[in-house]
This record gives sequence, C-alpha cells and structure tokens, in this order.
Amino acid sequence: MKPVCLTLSAFGSYAGAEEIDFSQMDHGVFLITGDTGAGKTTIFDGITYALYGETSGGKRDGEMMRSQYASEEAVTYVDF
Repeated sequence: MKPVCLTLSAFGSYAGAEEIDFSQMDHGVFLITGDTGAGKTTIFDGITYALYGETSGGKRDGEMMRSQYASEEAVTYVDF
C-alpha cells in the first residue's frame, strides 16, 4: 500500500484540519520528524485509526483522540 493523502481534523494534537499529501513526495522513503509533542505519533494514530478503527499501539480509544485544542464546532475525523 502506498499512502496518497491523510487529512486529520480535530484529531490528537491537531485542532484544525491538517492534510498531508504524500503524492507530492517523489522518493520512495520519507521521514516524519519533529520535536517532542509535535504530533508525529498522531500521524500514525490517524492512519491506523482510519484503517483499523483503533490507534497505533491500542493504548488510546477513538474518543480520547479528539483534540483538546479544537473548537466546539470542529468535527473530528480522519480521511486516509
């Protein structure tokens, strides 16, 4: 499987809608990097949740993944 696009909305550390367009990467290997707490694991949680209905590692349930920074009106979803 080759990822094409991931959209996270009010999910994990992301308060708004964030999109990662993997199709823009022209190499076979890429790196997800950043400071502690930047949201790297949330990206993998989003992918895993979209595919299997649970977060990576199975430590957090879906309801725990709603962003504490999101506005009341924001809809929580993952599109992969």
